[in-house]
This record gives sequence, structure tokens and C-alpha cells, in this order.
Amino acid sequence: MTHNELRKYLVDHYPESTLQMITDERKAALLAEYPKLPSDYVQFLCEVGFGAIGDARYSVYGGPVDPSFVFDQVTAGGLRDVVLIGDDFAGGQEAFQFRNEGTIFGSVDSLSGRFEPDDDGTFSKFIERWFVESEPSLTLV
Repeated sequence: MTHNELRKYLVDHYPESTLQMITDERKAALLAEYPKLPSDYVQFLCEVGFGAIGDARYSVYGGPVDPSFVFDQVTAGGLRDVVLIGDDFAGGQEAFQFRNEGTIFGSVDSLSGRFEPDDDGTFSKFIERWFVESEPSLTLV
């Protein structure tokens, strides 16, 4: 599914969404501050957007957020190489971990406060799994 198809799906199925696409200026600023951001994520912000998906179902941040804005000092200290990019309004946080070998997408466990890599790899695929693939099929009786 392309980003444009994903945006259309989200807006059509979750009309209360407040997704706004970032500007070229914002994109340039994000890449200047975080040059290791994956291109898929940056394109997601440009083509799908940031904001709430549905009525408080998921929040896509307008850019990376330092863990200290969400977690206590000790937990945030253990996430020095991590930035948060979205949350499910229930404690679940999606994030990127910057490593020498590259940037890894994953989640920060709300109980342990540890980063856990997502084996499927991209933020776009995560959103697609969450909202498109997990939606139950309608069965007519």
C-alpha cells in the first residue's frame, strides 16, 4: 500500500482523524536535526501526516520526541539513543533507536521502559498492520 493509499484509507475509515502533512520546511528541519531518520518515516509525515488517527486510537507525532518528555528520568536515561514518534494513548510508544549500523524501528515497552525492535521494520508497515490488516472483515448474514 502506498502512502497516498494509506492516507485515503485512514481518512475514509476514521473520519475523525486530524492528520496534517508536514511542510517542505519542516521536512528540511527534521532531516537537519535527525539525519539518520529513515526515509519511509519522513515520507509518511509528508504524504500521510501527523496527528490523531481516529478518535484517540493513535497519535503520530509531528517529529521525534525525546523520551524525557514522556518517561521518568531513570527510564529516559536508559533510552539515550531512542526517539519517540507515536503512541496509542494507552502507554505504548513507537520509536527509533539510532545505532552505528543504522536506525531501527520498534516500540518502547510501557512496563519495562526498554526499546524492543519491530522485526517487520518500518513505521508505515506498523500503521498499516494496526489499522488496515487488523480491521475485522464484515460478514453479511
